[in-house]
Amino acid sequence: MKLKHIILIFVLISTIFISGCINQEIEKDTSQSPPDKSIIIALYSDQGADEGCIQATRSMFEWMGYTVILVKADYINNEGLGNFSILCIPGGDMYQYSRDISSEGKENIRNFIREGGSYIGICGGAYFTGEKVIWQGDQLPVTPLAIFPGTTQGPIDAIAPYPPCTMCEVNIVDHTHSITQSKQDSVWIAYCYGPTFLPNEDADIEILGKYEIVNQPAMVAFEYGLGRVFIIGAHPEFEEDSDRDGFPPSDKWDDQGSDWELMKKAVLWCLEK
Repeated sequence: MKLKHIILIFVLISTIFISGCINQEIEKDTSQSPPDKSIIIALYSDQGADEGCIQATRSMFEWMGYTVILVKADYINNEGLGNFSILCIPGGDMYQYSRDISSEGKENIRNFIREGGSYIGICGGAYFTGEKVIWQGDQLPVTPLAIFPGTTQGPIDAIAPYPPCTMCEVNIVDHTHSITQSKQDSVWIAYCYGPTFLPNEDADIEILGKYEIVNQPAMVAFEYGLGRVFIIGAHPEFEEDSDRDGFPPSDKWDDQGSDWELMKKAVLWCLEK
């Protein structure tokens, strides 16, 4: 065989091999659709919102690929939330939230959800959703958001008497819901005096997880008008075993795996994807 024929065969084989690798790369890249950059999450960052919670929650949403905008009470009170897909109120002082977000602002939030927006509340942001809020056995003299049909109540002394934080086990009790259907039987999540959720007798909600130690709701999802609401009493935004939340790994706490995938599914459910 002549040398030029050998070279020609080698070039053809190389071209086929390279083309196949490129096609495989294209198939691999298109198998996972990138997040929709048009999705913008409003993250509450005014007085009462814990700085650590803001940082970790922002890191979590940005890891998912979404745009995060920090919003203040005045913006919610005066401008509404029409430019956003989700409002997240993070851990912090819900008493302060209820004071700074005016009655008009609360109605702006409710209208935002009714019209198809979504709400994610973590710890303090979850307390804020109740029709009634119980703290250390007493009803707080506040006007909460009142989108959760029932009472938000805490802290749970059986997990950790206020104010220390600890890890808690949350049992998954609904494996059919898209948020929890592929999760293990339980997850370990940081707990910092968050609430349990006590629904009214006729409430149409889905309890996804319960605190193992007290067998009370820890994670709830429900629809509100055309929108969706996901609330959780613990802190899935913190990564005890990683620094990607903006904090060094813990040398004393172990979450036995990240909770960010769970929260990613919660966001996708809120977005109806």
